[in-house]
Amino acid sequence: MLAIIGTYRGLTYVPRLLDSIDNHTSGITEIVFVNDSPNPVVAEQLLALGRGAVVNTHGQGYNAAMQAVVELGKAHGAHAAFLEEDFYFTKDVDFSVLVDHLDTHPYLSQVVLQRQAWFPVELRAGGMLRVFKNRGKVFKKVDGYLEHDFFFSCNPAVWNKETFKGGWPEVQWSENEQRFREILRGRKFAITDEVFVYHDGIRSGKDY
Repeated sequence: MLAIIGTYRGLTYVPRLLDSIDNHTSGITEIVFVNDSPNPVVAEQLLALGRGAVVNTHGQGYNAAMQAVVELGKAHGAHAAFLEEDFYFTKDVDFSVLVDHLDTHPYLSQVVLQRQAWFPVELRAGGMLRVFKNRGKVFKKVDGYLEHDFFFSCNPAVWNKETFKGGWPEVQWSENEQRFREILRGRKFAITDEVFVYHDGIRSGKDY
């Protein structure tokens, strides 16, 4: 399966993510980097890792990078993973299982790997999902995953191949707009009920 890795901060986080892929995952057979660093040296550094091709968006910002992500997924023509550079795996993940779940639940837009609480509101609530539960939202457990229509997430996830075909909205708060688009298509979202990844990146760059 293809894993598209979004990166824009040089090699600060990428080696750690790749190590965690090697140590904690199976099912990924191909990697492509979408590199939004404005520094041309970074593309050479990524290629030198010998892990996959590099698509450069030259510091145009988040939405341009995500447009490149969806174009890669569309051209791939199959379910594919999207991973942001500042995450790493803390538990073992078989990506073929996530792909199988999308195949058997084709109404899902994506299957997300839950991360630890990160934002202040999540830390206060005691978890990423607890924020929504405290607001009265109910997640429905279906075949081991929690289904909902509350958010589209760029946490590490496997996207349905149909999700890539819809493109990426060129607006502020584009993840929210992506959620609305997918709901209008009759899609739902799924997330693991356990934490599988850890995030610690500090945002920088354009619109990140």
